[in-house]
Amino acid sequence: MTGPRPGTNVLVLAPSLGEAKRAACLNLLAPGDLDTLDVLRITYSSSPRELIDEWLADHEELPGRMGIIDVGDRAGVGSAGDTDFPEGVFVTEANPNDITGLGMRLNNYLNDVPEESQLVVCFDSLTELLQFADVQSAFKFLHMFAGQLRQVDAVGHFHLDPGAHDDQVISRLKPVFDDAIDHT
Repeated sequence: MTGPRPGTNVLVLAPSLGEAKRAACLNLLAPGDLDTLDVLRITYSSSPRELIDEWLADHEELPGRMGIIDVGDRAGVGSAGDTDFPEGVFVTEANPNDITGLGMRLNNYLNDVPEESQLVVCFDSLTELLQFADVQSAFKFLHMFAGQLRQVDAVGHFHLDPGAHDDQVISRLKPVFDDAIDHT
């Protein structure tokens, strides 16, 4: 199965826990040439170390560049104490209550993407974002971020657990995305 074309944003509807979410994520992050691959992970629940280890378990070597934005709400489990990351891995933290600050960190990362790189982005997850932001604020943020990803020809995918939201919330957010994959 070929992945989405560059400049595409995909909504991944899958339960927060389970193999379907992980499999969909790995498929959408599937590397072409590791040397030119730039992987950006926005995480609310995994530590940067877990994401690095998960990548290495599946691909044996890191991509040319990897960014991790740790939106920490895991008291004392953030990345602040762990500064020993492999070369080419850039970790920054964001406050889950500050959607503007998160947007600034994402913008900073996108401004530094090498021109020859293929950027792939995983936002994990919208379900957790919506614990800290109302639907209207989340929609505005996602609309802006998805537009930025299209401008740099990135492939972005955004996880959402449909079991945690009513259909109205999902319907409100869907127009931001070019496609949706349902793994429920």
